[in-house]
Amino acid sequence: MSEEIIDFENVRPTVPETNKVQQDDGTFKYIDRIYSRIFGSVYMIQKDGSQYKGKIEKRSIKLKDGTLGFVYLADNKWFNRVGLPIDKPDNLVTRDKNEI
Repeated sequence: MSEEIIDFENVRPTVPETNKVQQDDGTFKYIDRIYSRIFGSVYMIQKDGSQYKGKIEKRSIKLKDGTLGFVYLADNKWFNRVGLPIDKPDNLVTRDKNEI
């Protein structure tokens, strides 16, 4: 049996293929992406492969047909409901704290 010691402190995390997007020139770049687990909890895998440790918020937006959808906000970055990065929506639904 091998007595080899593995130094896990220096092991780089593996970046999922779904964090890779193709650019117009045919090259690929890695992005931050939101994922969800089967029971509804969400987490973000960053472009370096590490898991984001901060808070991920779910925000409601009003869609073009008048219905409500949602986006995610983590570390001032916005993501659509499939977890891909987007620009900050301009149609966020806001409520007065007295309404809650």
